[in-house]
Amino acid sequence: MKKSKYIGMAVMAAGMLATVSCTDFDDYNKVSADGEMQSANQTLWENIAQNPQLTDFAALVKRVGFDTELNQSRCYTVWAPLNGTFDASVFQGLDNKALMRQFVQNHVASYSHRASGTIGERVLMLNEKSYGFEGTSAYTFDEVPLKDCNLPSTNGLLHTLNGVATFYPSIYEFVTDSMLTKGMEVDTLQKFFRNYETTYLDTEASVLGSIVNGMQTYVDSVMITENMLWQSLNAKIQVEDSTYSFLMPTNKAWESAYNTIKSYYNYLPTMTAQTFNGNNVGTNATMPLDNAYWQDSLSNRYLTRNLIFSNNNPYNQWLVKSPAPIGTDTLCTTTRTKLSNPQELLAQAKQTLKMSNGKAYLVDSLAFLSWETYSPEMRFNATSSVLQARVLTGNAQTVRVNNPDPSIVDLSEENTNTLSYLWVEPNGGYAKPELDLFLPDVCSTTYDFYCVFAPSLETGRLTPAMPNRVVFTLNYCDANGKLQNYVFKDESEEGKKKFDEYYETGKQIVLATDPNTKFANPDAATLTAFSNDVTKVDTVYLGEFTFPVSYYGLDGTDRICPNIKITSPFSQFNKGLFAAFSRDLRIVAIVLKPKELVEYEETNK
Repeated sequence: MKKSKYIGMAVMAAGMLATVSCTDFDDYNKVSADGEMQSANQTLWENIAQNPQLTDFAALVKRVGFDTELNQSRCYTVWAPLNGTFDASVFQGLDNKALMRQFVQNHVASYSHRASGTIGERVLMLNEKSYGFEGTSAYTFDEVPLKDCNLPSTNGLLHTLNGVATFYPSIYEFVTDSMLTKGMEVDTLQKFFRNYETTYLDTEASVLGSIVNGMQTYVDSVMITENMLWQSLNAKIQVEDSTYSFLMPTNKAWESAYNTIKSYYNYLPTMTAQTFNGNNVGTNATMPLDNAYWQDSLSNRYLTRNLIFSNNNPYNQWLVKSPAPIGTDTLCTTTRTKLSNPQELLAQAKQTLKMSNGKAYLVDSLAFLSWETYSPEMRFNATSSVLQARVLTGNAQTVRVNNPDPSIVDLSEENTNTLSYLWVEPNGGYAKPELDLFLPDVCSTTYDFYCVFAPSLETGRLTPAMPNRVVFTLNYCDANGKLQNYVFKDESEEGKKKFDEYYETGKQIVLATDPNTKFANPDAATLTAFSNDVTKVDTVYLGEFTFPVSYYGLDGTDRICPNIKITSPFSQFNKGLFAAFSRDLRIVAIVLKPKELVEYEETNK
């Protein structure tokens, strides 16, 4: 009576008896017809338990209780390693959860997978790993040769293996399992990533049980584990059919990178910034801040957000192709950051580990370039209404020039099909136009400042092409939380020479026009101001400045960030300056280039 529930499966299995051996020409792996019939009338577990060559496999299966499942009616295919072809003691040392996933479920698949004719398939195992099942007359499973094939059972097929299918964890399993990473000294990484892990009961997928004390119980509970960090990194490294490469920093690499990045995100308990009320400077805005939390959170964020690369991304496919194709000079992270030094990054790996869905590179150092990752070059376009703090004593409008003359625009730059700039024109003879721009998200580091000027390109504008004489004043928060002003000064020999030439020209124009006019001395503020070349889009270097504190992420309603004032500070009464320079401001952008990038470019010219 015990076998009655397997009659249907037995009839099906009887049809499988024609091919039992793995080859048509090697008798060592054949079984007798009597053995076939006996096998077909028994469950998978009974056939495994009665096979003297599978005692090691049977003991491990029974230890985790999977013998019961193999004795039921559900159809499975089992690839069972033979005694002596694997080290059973390695698996005996695992706890039951690991033994089930890494060994038992690694050799069992749902449904019937028959070795017959020519096959070449990927078989999905119960632990969601997949292995190649291949061959024509001789067959392999995960490149391990089969000995006996297609041994029929009432609930499936049994193949025997001359070895084991090697279990590889997914990147997610590896990083979050301290047993798998034992001795690798990555517990800092592991602890951080597991902080974002949550596990919950999937009530829809679970099998309902009885109500106990008013609470619903479940006969079969299905638990779902998710990780918000992986989601934010756009990396499905828990999915078996994905493929990724992962830079896995050791504790040493983590600490070094963290301390480096940390210095760029220095905050104060109260952050202060200058605010504007219409055309007037308002009261100072302040923001209370958990500065230690912000610094720690952002340091960890920028440490981890560039560790993972999808191997399906065209930039990264060379990581998994052999030999590597031409064009291995860039990697693109799952957060879309492009890294230009992949060879240097991978050279830090002291061990490369194969995973079921990619590779992990164990590194003692993270060779990220700061300007590509946590301290980028910043460009503040003057035409952005969000960045305009105010336009004072001037009429402002955006000028857009399509397909500008290449003689005035460097076509090697990106997005040169359209040139846009903000034109601030004095609204009266006495007006001194001023443009104030917000500079959000700067870090506590040293930048080289540049202003990008445009020439006069307004349609129908007949104003003579004269250069500017412009003063730049930066308002920022110092290390003590006090607002300060810093005036950039052009004290270079070239700047002085340029001013003398322009001023002498203006003097001659004024005196020639009205010899009786007393020539005005230049305003003190303009002596070290900046001038531009009006024949082209001119990027003028202003100087370097170190921000004592970071403003990254603080640019909200109260605009907690520095600002820069751009002004032509002379009036029409200064005849020499008025004759030699234009007070119209034509500003494309303010650019902040991190000092590390400047030094790198100088070294690699």
